[in-house]
Amino acid sequence: MNAQELKEQFKKRDRVMSVISKDGFFRVAIIKNSNTTIEAQTKHNLGNLPALLLARTLTAASLNAAFLKGEERLIIETESNGPISRIYAEALQLGEVRGYVRINGDLSKIDKLSDVLGLGLMKVTRILYNQNEPIQGIIPLMKGDITTDFAYFFSQSDQVPTSVIIDVDFDDNDNITKSSGLIIQALPGATASEILALNDHIKKYEKLNDLFEEEFNLETILQEILPFEFNILKTSQIDFFCRCSKDNFMGQLMLIGLKEVKSMKHDNANELICQYCNNKYYLEDSDFDKIIQDLQAHLN
Repeated sequence: MNAQELKEQFKKRDRVMSVISKDGFFRVAIIKNSNTTIEAQTKHNLGNLPALLLARTLTAASLNAAFLKGEERLIIETESNGPISRIYAEALQLGEVRGYVRINGDLSKIDKLSDVLGLGLMKVTRILYNQNEPIQGIIPLMKGDITTDFAYFFSQSDQVPTSVIIDVDFDDNDNITKSSGLIIQALPGATASEILALNDHIKKYEKLNDLFEEEFNLETILQEILPFEFNILKTSQIDFFCRCSKDNFMGQLMLIGLKEVKSMKHDNANELICQYCNNKYYLEDSDFDKIIQDLQAHLN
């Protein structure tokens, strides 16, 4: 791969950028995360509707995590009575994001997107530095499309006027081709008229993916979208990434007890699947023997 190809590949990496208006009244994050959402759909082998909702949830989590620090992280979860009973997304400020959906019903007869989730709750959890406990807020699902619910969460739980655009495109085979997102939050000092004017202004950019057809520079796109000048706070790469490992799974098996581990070995139940990323790990007899030996030593 030559230098020009490397440059083009670098430009097309998924990225998120956070900025603040020069008057300090608004903060904004914009993301292009097509590769990330495509990988999520592929890893979990998802059809159109679950892929759409997971992509929106991953995007929302990464957008808000862009306002955090270091390894602080944000988790968005939905629990509901619809065919998709659970959606989970976890994003670190560093750019890592992972997530999954739980499908407990037939999606083939769904007519409206709102029926996919049904009645339920959205929970947003922030794990922050210098906080003994996670900060958590819960709202009822209002529309069930994730985008509207996420904006509603901030206006209700955090009392922060928030506008959110999340755009996900599919091809004719229901595979994700592009995804992007934008979040704008009013800060203390912003007037009601300024907030309303900004909300009206960004409505024409709901097809955010169209702006990425020819341009990959997030700063340039923000300059086109925002009606004010801004200062860049930071830019991070985004990747679908899970910190699971075989060693982590073996450590967790230490918690289920000696009898259960022996039973797993006897039944050859050696496949371990990470719910967050769908990676599979396989235990050898020697792995079981090590766990059993460690458990016996602990009991003695």
